Order: sequence, then structure tokens, then C-alpha cells
Amino acid sequence: MSGSTDEGDTEYGEAEINDRGRLTIPKALREDLNIEGGTTFTVVRQGNTIQLVRQLPGLHTVSTGRDRDEWGTEAFRDAGRATFGGE
Repeated sequence: MSGSTDEGDTEYGEAEINDRGRLTIPKALREDLNIEGGTTFTVVRQGNTIQLVRQLPGLHTVSTGRDRDEWGTEAFRDAGRATFGGE
């Protein structure tokens, strides 16, 4: 069940915390945001509101094994699947 609540906001239904303190993020939202198992969040309390802030993976420098000055167009940064959605 998705529906707009505010400009830019989408409602994905309800979620319930189980007796072990686990909260399941609705599948449609996980798919929309490319959230997979192992994704890390910071939990922030703002009054009576809880905010989950996704931690983006660190950047890794990849080289062809050459001297740093010789990388040219062969050097790139890979921010991982969370940034590019696996594509």
C-alpha cells in the first residue's frame, strides 16, 4: 500500500516491532531504496520520532598497479551497490 502523504513523501503501510525488538522495513520500500541484508543504519531520536539514516559504504581506490601519476582514465571510485543499485 503506497500513497503520498506530503510532497516527496510516500507511505508504505505499517511496520510492527516484534518481541525481539526487530522492525521489518516493507519490501516495496527496500526495493525502491535498494536496501539489502547487511545495510547499516544510524538510529536517530528526534523527540518522539525515530529516523533511520543509511550509512553509505566507504569508497575504495582501485588501480591497475601503476604509479599513481600514471592512472589516467583507468582509475575510478567504486561506492558499491548501495549507491548504484547493482547496475
